[in-house]
Amino acid sequence: MDADSLASSVRNARLVSYFNVASACIMVYDILITLGEEYRSIWTGRMGIMKILYLFARYSTVFEVGVVLWEQAVPGDWYRGCKISFDINVWLFVIGLGFGEMIMSMRTWAVWKRSKKLGIFLLIFWPVCWIAGFVIAGLFAKTVKFDPSPMSQFKGCFVTEASPILFIAFVILLLYDTVNLVLISIPAYNTYRRGGTSQLVRSVYTDGIVYYVYLFALSALNIIVIVKMPTDLVTLLSMMERVLHAVLTCRVVLHMHNVARQGHLFNSEEGAPSYQLRNVSGGKNLPAVPSKSTYESTLDSSRDLPKPQTHSGGMEIIVLK
Repeated sequence: MDADSLASSVRNARLVSYFNVASACIMVYDILITLGEEYRSIWTGRMGIMKILYLFARYSTVFEVGVVLWEQAVPGDWYRGCKISFDINVWLFVIGLGFGEMIMSMRTWAVWKRSKKLGIFLLIFWPVCWIAGFVIAGLFAKTVKFDPSPMSQFKGCFVTEASPILFIAFVILLLYDTVNLVLISIPAYNTYRRGGTSQLVRSVYTDGIVYYVYLFALSALNIIVIVKMPTDLVTLLSMMERVLHAVLTCRVVLHMHNVARQGHLFNSEEGAPSYQLRNVSGGKNLPAVPSKSTYESTLDSSRDLPKPQTHSGGMEIIVLK
């Protein structure tokens, strides 16, 4: 390796480490500012599938970031350990993203009033995309090679080979987010057209759409970096996307709980919101807002519904106790 190539490799390795440290700072900051809301929304009440998905999406990221930071601090001649830790991180990356997308998909299914056809579609679409993601991740991990650092003072894992095949995984993620963005945009448009403008409606639809746009942009940017940048910058934005994906996904869950609790639409005994939107003037049901019945499948349909609460735009919210 000539002097110019060596200098470029070291510079790129440092650039990747800067982005990884920035990702860690974002993660820690988000955990700290949402800790109170997380305690009220997640750690109180009964544990259900949505809370389990939330906890895995949130705290598997902590472990991943820890592994990445360890890779940056080890002596340059520990390259064999780098390969093992990198492989672990790759699999956690795919699993964590998959669980996060499962949360978003359950939200999409909820606003479609738990449509049977959409449920079947998502039950097929999700595993197809993530099986493909696992295959691509496995092929990519086999191509990554670590060698001893050519500079004794250089700390951290030194990547010398990596296939750009990883971009296919982000194409799959981009496709998945695009489909969910379209699916949540359709009922959002219908709801706003009918006058649904309450804070709860905005929380359900606006947050979902905005978050999907962010995730779409991150995946597109990652694809460009992988395809156009040098080999040692292939993972430049990977950890950043993983952290922001977890942050946005978990914010979806926490914000819904927060809005529901502020509107007194909260089942304090179970620790989960439970509600459905209905058009007051026309009497037609609108796509349901994510509820405890949707997320945890524990709704007792025989219970009586309390008096509806009316919100702006001709909407009323029926609380399912």
